Amino acid sequence: MTAAAVPSVLAHAAQWMATLRDESASDADREACLRWRAADPEHERVYRRLEALWGDFDRAAAFDSPAAARRILEQAVRKRRTSRRALGASALALLICGVGLWRMAPPAWLLADHHTRVGEWRVIELDDHSRITLNTDSAIDVRFDSRRRLITLRQGEILVDVAHEAAGRPFVVETPDGTAQALGTRYAVRRGDGHTDVTVAESRVRACARAPEPVCADLAAGQRARLAGGRVGGAEAVDAEQALAWTRRSLVVDNQPLADVLAELGRYRAGRLQYDAGALAGLRVSGVFPLEASDQALASLAASLPIAVSRYTPWLVIVRRR
Repeated sequence: MTAAAVPSVLAHAAQWMATLRDESASDADREACLRWRAADPEHERVYRRLEALWGDFDRAAAFDSPAAARRILEQAVRKRRTSRRALGASALALLICGVGLWRMAPPAWLLADHHTRVGEWRVIELDDHSRITLNTDSAIDVRFDSRRRLITLRQGEILVDVAHEAAGRPFVVETPDGTAQALGTRYAVRRGDGHTDVTVAESRVRACARAPEPVCADLAAGQRARLAGGRVGGAEAVDAEQALAWTRRSLVVDNQPLADVLAELGRYRAGRLQYDAGALAGLRVSGVFPLEASDQALASLAASLPIAVSRYTPWLVIVRRR
């Protein structure tokens, strides 16, 4: 088999593995996979390598101890060095980026105190009875001491419902871009690429950018600000209920660019939702879309807009303008 054919084999192996790990997998699915593996020695070789890598992720995810999980991942990296040479750079890139396996167990997800997978939501109650709702693919650490209650947002997005306590310890969410301290009860924090957005649903929040000298702004209910580059952006008015619709498993948009809507839907899908934002320029969307059924959302978009949705594997969906 040629080197150029390996990525295709790897994509098929990943698809079979995803199919068989689903609870709805049938005996017919298992028999078909066995036939595919037996059809070519390369099919079996790639399938076994991918199976071993997936097993490393599963073993690491099963550990509550961050140190133990880290050891498992470090061992996996050492073991896969020979696989990298055997499969080639193009196959490795497909493994990591194309089929979306990296999203199942990135280190920040594995080693955090609390986390969610792609397409998962979770509500946790802390020792002080505050509640945190984690959005898709999110991870946090919790550190309470005698001076403050600190939440470190490693990735993703959270909604915080802060409980009042007699001790009066400040409640703070931090990211590399700065901090958001509760002066009331309810707010959301979302990490982006080089920035953090803070949205206030109730009462007030003090948002401070990470800088040599404190740079802070107090935000009121219905306001959002961005922390980036050592600065706090100007507060903008937002519909808090619309911005926090994800807590109800919905995406609510009002005259938004289609590319922005697809980017948001892509956060809730395992694998890759691919599109050319430039080619979709000028197409705008309004509506309410279910985040638990992104295929249904895509079908709804295709029915009302001049776009085509093509599914190549469970890991790859491409949206094109017609």
